[in-house]
Amino acid sequence: MLTSLYIHIPFCSQICTYCDFHKEMAKQSKKEKYISALIKELEYHRNEIKNVKTIYIGGGTPTSLELPLLEKLLITINNLIDMDNVLEFSTESNPNDYNLELILLLKKYNINRVSIGVQTFDKEQLKFLGRTHTKNDVLNAIKLLRENDFTNISIDMIFSLVNQTEDDLEKDLIEVLKLDADHISYYSLILEEKSKLYYLLGKNKISMNSEELEGLMYNKVINTLEENSLMQYEISNFSKPGFESLHNKTYWLNLEYLGVGTGSHSMYQGFRYYNPTNITKYIKMIEEDDFTFHTSYEYDSLNEEMMLGLRLIKGININEINEKYNIDILTYFPDLNKYLDQNIIEVNNGYLRFTRDGILLGNLVFQIFVEVL
Repeated sequence: MLTSLYIHIPFCSQICTYCDFHKEMAKQSKKEKYISALIKELEYHRNEIKNVKTIYIGGGTPTSLELPLLEKLLITINNLIDMDNVLEFSTESNPNDYNLELILLLKKYNINRVSIGVQTFDKEQLKFLGRTHTKNDVLNAIKLLRENDFTNISIDMIFSLVNQTEDDLEKDLIEVLKLDADHISYYSLILEEKSKLYYLLGKNKISMNSEELEGLMYNKVINTLEENSLMQYEISNFSKPGFESLHNKTYWLNLEYLGVGTGSHSMYQGFRYYNPTNITKYIKMIEEDDFTFHTSYEYDSLNEEMMLGLRLIKGININEINEKYNIDILTYFPDLNKYLDQNIIEVNNGYLRFTRDGILLGNLVFQIFVEVL
């Protein structure tokens, strides 16, 4: 059963130097055509999405849309979906997008969770990353949200930035805790091939931190957040009790979801579906009522469920997997025994999971399942 809906907005007010997600800066006319096409795709799937439990608008930066365009999209979502069934309705955002008008619009159309791209509080690092907000923008955004009864605020942070030291990270963590956010996603800096920083790395203009330093920083993030009641529930995610991301758990638990918009993907009825990444092509096909633009392939449910489930700190319920697929995990994946012996993974209360130190070596274990996919 389809449980979640992802909606992609590929537009940003600026292009960050580390970002490889499908996005662009575009003229108003193109944005208008895109939103119209997006609405048409949503209407095409009206029967499938009517009773979803979670909605996530990502990008890009959805809140960079002009408010009338954003409202047009939100009206459609509220009309097509039974909002009484929706447990979590999230949108991504930038700190400097927030004002009272935006917040009231989000509330009016039932958005109950916001994810704010903070990344760092270091002024020079923000500039280096291509971010245009300031620390005060972050503080003002959260103040406004709290004053208007938003009780589920998530922030995105990045560690192991170029030239970042442990002391620099400590300063970021101090500021993070002051925000009293309900949920924190804390990612290490990864340079994707299409990003500006990847190009600079190839030209030897910048260098990355060592794996040893990155590991020390990661452990510092975990220790600091957990000491302050933000418990790690996934490799990169932490929350107060009761504030885990319901939408993202759809992915990690290998449940069915639909993605709409350019570059989005879906997983349902035994297949993965991918929308085209070219915005102009996407708009043209939908304007012509051509909804055959999906590319699809049958996915290997077991291997994906193993790989995704191990991202959760709780891990994978061994009995459930064994019964669901009529296998014995440790026999079916014999290489797992090697990593059990090396204390990279462990069995705890019937769950297969990473050890605390093993998380840093997760790619070794994930490779077991990638090779089969």
